Amino acid sequence: MKKAIILLAVILLLVPAFTFAQSQVKASKIIDQINNGKAVQYKNVEIIGDLDFRSIDDVTPGKKNHERREETRRKNWSTNVYWYNVKSPVSFISCVFSGDVIGYFHDDKKNETYNVIFHENVNFQGCEFKGKSAFKYAKFLEKANLKDTKYHKEALFKYTSFSTDISFSNAHFYGDANFKYTKFPQSVHFDSATFQGDANFKYAKFPQSGHFNSATFQDYANFKYAKFPKGVSFENAEFDGDACFKYTKFYEPVNFDGVDFKNDVDFKYTKIDGKSFTRYLLKKKFKK
Repeated sequence: MKKAIILLAVILLLVPAFTFAQSQVKASKIIDQINNGKAVQYKNVEIIGDLDFRSIDDVTPGKKNHERREETRRKNWSTNVYWYNVKSPVSFISCVFSGDVIGYFHDDKKNETYNVIFHENVNFQGCEFKGKSAFKYAKFLEKANLKDTKYHKEALFKYTSFSTDISFSNAHFYGDANFKYTKFPQSVHFDSATFQGDANFKYAKFPQSGHFNSATFQDYANFKYAKFPKGVSFENAEFDGDACFKYTKFYEPVNFDGVDFKNDVDFKYTKIDGKSFTRYLLKKKFKK
């Protein structure tokens, strides 16, 4: 009887440790899985440490990258590029990343840029990014799912390339959301997304349909020079800060029904089907 009690006590002591071990995973372990060609699949766990894709063994030198540098007033600059290949499917469902997720980094001293390529499906549904989330220039060659995600710092998707439909539906961006120059080759969904910081979609390309239904933009929303050749819907979207659609090119179907612009909105030089946005509004008015 005494031995049974001791055994039970040991089991009770081990259960919390086992639970803790299952609820937390070191980022370095995930990198090891990728380097060993294993699929990455986690649910309801916390990722401890920085998930730095520069630790991937499979590296491919790329062509020199040329980028416009508006902030330095130089027309462009070039840098040596290295691509880190993630060839395993990656799935994180309802996980918390306590550190940074680094899929992009530029080393000023070496003048080198490090980017990540995801060759298989990527799933971050329901994940929370407490640190930086840097996916600038990243390439998602297969399906990517970012529904219900939360970003506590800047969500950096500038120049990111997606290959299929992509969803950021119900995502919450506490900091700035940077989608400048981002390529969305298939339909993209930001339905019910919340942007607390700046939402930057300047020069973004939406070759297929774009969906921002019931999205909330609490700060500056920038769609300057964005293109929507197959239509877009902002139905019931709310713009609490200023909004810029200057030089934006829309094509039908375009849906602004129920949109609430609470501050200044700029539609200067905006076109819909090649015609002025003012003419479009007048046409809509007389149809009612």
